[in-house]
Amino acid sequence: MKKFLHQFIVSVRREAKKRGKPVSLTSRGRRRVFHAYDWGRDTFIFEESALEDAAGHQPILLVRKSDLLKGSSGYVMTVTTGNHAVAAVPLLTGEHWNLGRVPSARRNAVLLGRVICANLVDGKVEVSQRDVPTALLVEADEWLQGMGFPLDTLVMAERNHETLDHYRRLGQEWRVKPLAWTQQEMRSEIARSGGKRINSSLRYYHSVKGVHFLSYAEFHALLGKDDETCVKALHELVSVSQGQPVSYLRTQKVGGHHEVELFGVRRGEAVARDGWVSKLEYLMQEVTLRKVSREEARESLEGLDALFKSSLERPGLADAGSADFIETLYMHLTGAVYEGEADALSLAFDGRRTALPGATYCGGRPAFHPGADERTRVLLSSLGQMVSQNEVIEYANIYELRTHDYVKLGDGVTREIEFKTNRRPLCTSMIEKRLKLPMPGYGSYLLARVHAFKALGVNFGEYRLLERTEHEAGGEVNHFLRDRYPGDSLDEVPARLYRKAKNAPAEDPDVVLAMGALLGDVAAQNLVVKKFLPETQGCRFGEGKEIFEFAYGLANRREMPVRVGMCSVRGALGWPDVAKTEANLARMFDFYLTCYAQVLGRFWRKHRDAVELQELAGRFFDGFELKTREMHWLYAMRREQFNAFDPKVRPYFKFALKWSFALWALDCQENRLDALREMFMQKATAYSEGAR
Repeated sequence: MKKFLHQFIVSVRREAKKRGKPVSLTSRGRRRVFHAYDWGRDTFIFEESALEDAAGHQPILLVRKSDLLKGSSGYVMTVTTGNHAVAAVPLLTGEHWNLGRVPSARRNAVLLGRVICANLVDGKVEVSQRDVPTALLVEADEWLQGMGFPLDTLVMAERNHETLDHYRRLGQEWRVKPLAWTQQEMRSEIARSGGKRINSSLRYYHSVKGVHFLSYAEFHALLGKDDETCVKALHELVSVSQGQPVSYLRTQKVGGHHEVELFGVRRGEAVARDGWVSKLEYLMQEVTLRKVSREEARESLEGLDALFKSSLERPGLADAGSADFIETLYMHLTGAVYEGEADALSLAFDGRRTALPGATYCGGRPAFHPGADERTRVLLSSLGQMVSQNEVIEYANIYELRTHDYVKLGDGVTREIEFKTNRRPLCTSMIEKRLKLPMPGYGSYLLARVHAFKALGVNFGEYRLLERTEHEAGGEVNHFLRDRYPGDSLDEVPARLYRKAKNAPAEDPDVVLAMGALLGDVAAQNLVVKKFLPETQGCRFGEGKEIFEFAYGLANRREMPVRVGMCSVRGALGWPDVAKTEANLARMFDFYLTCYAQVLGRFWRKHRDAVELQELAGRFFDGFELKTREMHWLYAMRREQFNAFDPKVRPYFKFALKWSFALWALDCQENRLDALREMFMQKATAYSEGAR
């Protein structure tokens, strides 16, 4: 992108008409020279040294001429060094070729709400929305594309809800900068935002909202520097900012913040009467008037350092390497801290999916984006074949589900496609996944297990094999599509759904018991399916593969748990011993019921204030018994057909042998329910008491 920007500026200089003589201004403590070029109705202003910046972090401004001067048309685009005020202030005051003369009373509002700020970062133009309306941002984005800027070089740096929805409807959510998923990603983003200087040696973390955060660690580092460096840095903080009658520490910004903020100090506390800012201003006045000695100034500086540290909301914010510092600063830099309720923020902050380049649909046909890989193209092609006659895809977004921090984005095993058609009022979501085993015929084995157990009443969703086949490590790797289940896994059910009322501290026992019953329901399914992984010696129960759905319940007049589904087939028919013996049966029941008791025990300890263990365990087995009887009834009604089922998959999967054992074990499971209840109640009590 930096190369493209160079080429763009060369093109403007070559083809556009130069506007008069250069303008020379003193800004941010240095003399700067600007050149302007008219290209049709648009004007481009380039600082002479902008493209010589080795860091490649040039500020860019974009503003409609009509927002600067009534009756004008076209856009003004600037590329400068320093920060955005270098070009913005002279532009608003008419010093740039009289392109704009905004009254002083309106300048701050115009700067925040009509001027679009961007930065050239790592080869991409990151656009900061701040208070700019979405419609204006989108118009400017389209103008930049019309100027030749490639789609994949224009990034919306803020996750504004209205803007996010707009690009989602274009299938371009990937152009809105995603939130970091791992702490390493947060550290990288913080490093990219850091190092910003206004004049002196002080470094700031620059947020998408235009706020410069000064960390305690950076301020504390001043104590180890020479007097001249300290004075210069502190004078920068208290001097009046260009175009404003007050200092950077008092210039109003978004959310009650200022141009420069002490990071980690409660909003407004630093500028309160007799606060940290007042003390710094008084110290610098004394230093300027030479009313204090060098030793006294140092002593006052140490006092300010101690006050800064003691004012931090949490001690961990003093350590720039701590997890608390990294996560909190990241939220401030991305603007996520302004996004409303803590629960919603947490979900957005910990979101596992990241949008990938896909396609924009026009008349139901996809126009693929730069960067859309072959896997995405096949996925969208398969989607086009799935929709009905006269059903037109309006938009689709492709996501990768992040599960491991060491997997590069784009290389993960799981993707999600969320799409909307003209025949569906709501978006539909499906999961695409690479099969775990690279074995010929494994896809057919997967489908055989899904459909066999679905016929028995197991709550698997719809699965479809994709046509695409990869060849990796000498074997074929198939992909499949399945419905995305509505709801959440056991550990991710929002806390509010357990409460009796909104913001009430007490949990509703009816909800906890209903969840216990569904947990027993899906445990019965897990046992019938015989989930087992040899490498972990586990049955995959309580690991996030069971999805609980809530819906409005008439009896309770509130949201209640109503359904549970199994979102993974892996491990099905995995029990290693298929001998139809009492000894094998005893080992199997002991193993599975122990696992179930452990999961129920962990669940109960989280909700022990709402229900007693015995009551919850009893409700669990009620769900287990009911689901077992339902599945056995379905088997009994079609016993001959189930027994004769043979999908003819490859012999080494031993489907027929395993399937016969599973059906025999289902008979045994239904016949021994009373004994299994007693065994489970003992295990649940023993495990929970031992883990208290």
